[in-house]
Amino acid sequence: MNKKFLAVVIPAVLFAGNVSAYEVLSTEEGSVEVFGQLRAKLEKKEDKDIKLDDGSSRAGVAAQYKVTEDFDVLAALEYSLASEFKNRYSYIGATGDWGKVTIGKQYLTADDLWGVDNSYFYGGSHIVEGTVSGGKHDSSVRYIFENDAFYVDASYALPEDDTNPEVFELFGRVNIAGFDVTAGVSKAEQGHASSDAVKAGTLEDLYHTVWVERTFGDLSVGVQYAASDIDSEENKTSMDRTGYAVAANYGLSDKSSVYGGYEISEYDVSGLLNESGDATLAYLGAVHKFNSFFRVYGEMAFADGKTAGFTNNKNDWEVKAGATADSEMMYAIGARVYW
Repeated sequence: MNKKFLAVVIPAVLFAGNVSAYEVLSTEEGSVEVFGQLRAKLEKKEDKDIKLDDGSSRAGVAAQYKVTEDFDVLAALEYSLASEFKNRYSYIGATGDWGKVTIGKQYLTADDLWGVDNSYFYGGSHIVEGTVSGGKHDSSVRYIFENDAFYVDASYALPEDDTNPEVFELFGRVNIAGFDVTAGVSKAEQGHASSDAVKAGTLEDLYHTVWVERTFGDLSVGVQYAASDIDSEENKTSMDRTGYAVAANYGLSDKSSVYGGYEISEYDVSGLLNESGDATLAYLGAVHKFNSFFRVYGEMAFADGKTAGFTNNKNDWEVKAGATADSEMMYAIGARVYW
């Protein structure tokens, strides 16, 4: 689903996108909450057997304590409960009327805000962010500020002697005549050490995007443009990608809605390798939320074309065959239980 951030003043557990947390401690000084979700997904692709998996289940804990009238400290920790028990994020921070700042392992701005994508399974092919950064960073600082006039979200990720990419991201949102307009830019640089095959160099990814959303009663509509330019002077190779999308969601009732989207993505590689391609993706789905703790959803998608794959090693990077589809249909159903 669309991963737009919630208001800066909400508790840390909502900051992590979990609306069904269980409060284990609540005092005048602060609170501690545990949260999580178990997911199940059943998927069928053409010429493939039906696949059942856990659908990225996860669990965590969040805390927020008051220090002064306008200064709270917070912390959050979340682990994957999928096939590999792995830390998804862990950060500490502070919040007040001046905004919110978090430090640690966390999702960077571009990945968390994401863009126009209503799907549970197949959408987002047009959002070409995070190729070098990965969208999440072990050592990052993030700042968010929001008031009635605008929203600002910025991230900086430390390179730490080229063991990680260095990332700068800045996004903002304003409302113009009822339309929410979001725009942002991300610059990621990955330094590479020298090797016998490749000289030391830097891989750069400049990503920028803009999207517009508007709600008309029970109908929400959004459109988005996104682009990424990846360059390596040392390898004399560059890859340019663009994406376009339109998506809509219609509420049938307080608990049920239908959604759909259409996405186009294009890429062009030049230099040591010359290749180009494009792909289209259309999806249609429905979701029913029995309550805040349980929901079911289903989706089908049509895919055609090919996208560029990418490998970012410490000493080299390469473009390879990405996802390919020849007018293929895909189907999936899923369920989530929250706590």
